[in-house]
Amino acid sequence: MKIAILKIILWPKDTSHLPRVIHFAPGKINIITGESAAGKSTLTSIIDYCLGSGKCSIPVGLIREVTGWFGLHLQLANTEMIVARRNPEDQQTTGDLYWAEGMELSVPLTVEKNARVEDLKNRFNQISHLPSLDFSSDENVGFGGRPSFRDMAAFNFQPQHIVANPYTFFYKADTTEHREKLRLIFPLVLGAIDASTLAKQRELKDTEREHEKLRRELEARLAAARSWEAEIESYYLQALTFGLLPNSPPHKAGWSLDKYILELKKVPETIRAMDIPDIKEGTSEAGVTELTLLINEEDRLSQEIGSIRQRLGKLDQLSSSVDDYSTTLTSQEDRMQGVGWFEQNLQKMHQCPVCSAVHTEGNPRLVELQTLARELKSLTASVHQAPAKLDQELAVLRQELRDREAAISKARQKRKFLEGRSTELSAQRQRVRQIYLFVGRVEQALENVSASRNVDDIRTKVQSLADNIAKLRRDLDPRMQRERLSAAVDTVSAKIAGYAQLLQLEHAKENVRLNIRELSLQFSRLSGRTDFLWEVGSGQNWVGYHVAGMLALHEHFISLNLNPVPRFLVIDQPSQVYFPEAWPSMEQSPDGEDKVASSTDIAGVRRIFNTLSNFIDVMAGQFQVIVTEHAGSITWEGIPHVHLVGNWRAGHDEFLIPTAWQNVELTEK
Repeated sequence: MKIAILKIILWPKDTSHLPRVIHFAPGKINIITGESAAGKSTLTSIIDYCLGSGKCSIPVGLIREVTGWFGLHLQLANTEMIVARRNPEDQQTTGDLYWAEGMELSVPLTVEKNARVEDLKNRFNQISHLPSLDFSSDENVGFGGRPSFRDMAAFNFQPQHIVANPYTFFYKADTTEHREKLRLIFPLVLGAIDASTLAKQRELKDTEREHEKLRRELEARLAAARSWEAEIESYYLQALTFGLLPNSPPHKAGWSLDKYILELKKVPETIRAMDIPDIKEGTSEAGVTELTLLINEEDRLSQEIGSIRQRLGKLDQLSSSVDDYSTTLTSQEDRMQGVGWFEQNLQKMHQCPVCSAVHTEGNPRLVELQTLARELKSLTASVHQAPAKLDQELAVLRQELRDREAAISKARQKRKFLEGRSTELSAQRQRVRQIYLFVGRVEQALENVSASRNVDDIRTKVQSLADNIAKLRRDLDPRMQRERLSAAVDTVSAKIAGYAQLLQLEHAKENVRLNIRELSLQFSRLSGRTDFLWEVGSGQNWVGYHVAGMLALHEHFISLNLNPVPRFLVIDQPSQVYFPEAWPSMEQSPDGEDKVASSTDIAGVRRIFNTLSNFIDVMAGQFQVIVTEHAGSITWEGIPHVHLVGNWRAGHDEFLIPTAWQNVELTEK
């Protein structure tokens, strides 16, 4: 995929400042050198974030405090593109995107969201001609989803923690998800398979699925035909039992299937001519409704009878209580009979027989007795009237009880009649239903027998699909794919060995080979022993083989037609294992070129830049390299194709974040 980075752009939150623009040259080795904490390593994170990374790895701190948007100005095959992503602030990422595409684009002073990151990914997938098919056609694809432009980032970045890492060779291959996806896309990026291959793989899976479906249907039909042949005799005997074949002969052993079919075809015609009892629609429903009403009436009458009986019981108790009370009152009244004698014999003026005193007032006790006697007489009279009223009420309740009992008896008799009638109707309906169900089964059986015996069309389809599967399997011969992949790995491995010799690495003359399964390099010795990169000592070898491996892969990618891997490589701090002396240039070195010649560390770093320059020659300027480096120009001066982007040291160029941005009060815009 033809793509080059023309500019890295930072838009400040304080819009009174102009955007920070860092210019790069296509087809060159673009170098940014500088001291620590100048922002060099951050460039890798900015580029990756702007190209659609799912997470923002731009360091928190000053750069996030003062920058509102991060962007790239890209050169594509036939156009230019400016993409920018908003600072995610406290979030891991954001989907806000600015996107402009056209010729000779200018950097805008400010940007606003006009697209989504997913839109950008889809556009890059389109530009890189990546197939829209998954590696796996299963519903649960796992890591086998469609290849994406984002998967290619493994070949574009060698950050500081990767370039000298003996255990991790590719960018982000230290996570299971990226590692598994990288293994899957290797055959595609190496050219062993292409979009056409993925399409044929999907077609093969779909065809195999359809073939299996029809094959099972064919087997089911053939099995059904055999099953129907065994059951068709039983259907004939049942039809005779139901009287549906009055003119057919009795069953005879040895009849052919066609004979049974011929006779059973008469069943549907016979059923239309027969006088089958017609049960009016709704008859059973009306009976059930009436029966339900009667049951409800019984329940109501039962409740009323219970209520009446409860009232009768209470009145009986009351009558008994009244009788007892009347007896008690009568006894009391008898005891008060002496009051009359006192009334007749005692006068108001009388002499006390004890003390001979003469009293002129009446006896107050006698007055009280007279009052009690009158009240008792009145109460007794009223109580004697109560039994007559109670008897009248009891008579009414007993009549109501008899009426309710007669009504419930009548309802029960009617219910029993309806239940018997409903059972008769149910049996009759069941008989008719059985006949019609049997006729339906016979018709279905005749249809199934016909369908199961007529399998020529489906047999032809199954054979056609089998032929197509065989052709696709020949086209997708796994052995041929393995051979193409092995040949591509051989080519890349040979190129790795060539670059390793330019870098003067150890084991360069041994059989070095790219191992896709381990995502690393392996070294086969003459003794037969195989070692992996992490088993080979020296940081110089680790850095060197990372560089050699990336250059060899990109050289192979560019040799292929429509390869989806972008044509740029970002390397951060390749000199980290050499510790070159701190003279930024030959002019500042005490011994000049003699110092360079005598320093193995400086010579080692220069070999890296010479190898990169050689690679640019081989690629004829079709590739871009960006190197962020702590070492000074003493390590690359005089090497062709080097383009110094900036010297981020005190007294030279501005660092990544301009000084002016740091001297203002930070405000959110």
